[in-house]
Amino acid sequence: MPMNVSSLYPLMSSIVNHFSLDCRLRRVLRDFALATLVSRSCLLDDIAHALTPCGEKDSQYRRIQRFLANPRVDVAQLQAEWTRLIIQMMNPTSLTLLVDETALSDHLKIMVLGIWTPGGCVPIAWRSYRESAYPDCGQVQVIANLLDRVRPALPFPCPITLLADRGIGTSPDLIQQVENRGMGVLFRVQSSSRFRYPNGHEVALHDLGIAGKARSVAGDIFKKAGWLSLHATVAWDASYDTPWCLVSSHPIDPTDYAHRFDQEVSFRDLKSDGFQWHRSHVWLPDHADRLLLVLAITYWL
Repeated sequence: MPMNVSSLYPLMSSIVNHFSLDCRLRRVLRDFALATLVSRSCLLDDIAHALTPCGEKDSQYRRIQRFLANPRVDVAQLQAEWTRLIIQMMNPTSLTLLVDETALSDHLKIMVLGIWTPGGCVPIAWRSYRESAYPDCGQVQVIANLLDRVRPALPFPCPITLLADRGIGTSPDLIQQVENRGMGVLFRVQSSSRFRYPNGHEVALHDLGIAGKARSVAGDIFKKAGWLSLHATVAWDASYDTPWCLVSSHPIDPTDYAHRFDQEVSFRDLKSDGFQWHRSHVWLPDHADRLLLVLAITYWL
């Protein structure tokens, strides 16, 4: 069914008018996002075709290319403004953030920080990089920098929790970085991580597990890091061979961790199930960062 662009035009205009871009760039961003919605694709050729009512296809193609290459489109600043707008629209009493890395084939990787919503995850801050040129600062600092971009827009003192899987979450350094910013963590960690009871007895986290049950206990985690005081939850669904080994800043319902999988859903929505992001051929990291701004807006709508 053709999308009713006229009904979306004022809404899209109101969104892009929140950004600190000059009027001309806001118009390009508005048209770029509307054409992405109409074409259900972020392939530049498809978007240019959808924009032919505004001018010939070749000129529209060059127009969106110039936007992606424009250094005056400061993605870090726009991510903070985008987050503030999302928070205003959601008006949350608590907030769940998700962080994960996704890949565009072997061309790019992108660390994405998002806000969980039922059934999905809206990107609010991200950084693209080539796999062969991972940021020198390392993964923990990449995530910390994303948090710092959006932290002024977050609704403190509203409770805020960051979720992450094992590849990211098994990091005492990241846990400390997040908690130092006034947020809680709910991370899945390696089952071999050491846990220390208040009486000093040590075990591996997986040793706390009981098949078919969830067990939570406060104590210390990460012996090699000098121990961090956290809550450990080992949730073992009877139908699975291994449990979820979770650590958190506060007592949790282990089912809350399942929200993390909605970020994987959102990546599929942006790629093969939706806007074909993985086929965009936009492989320069700064260009990809600007394209994801367009996709974040279309995904929210």
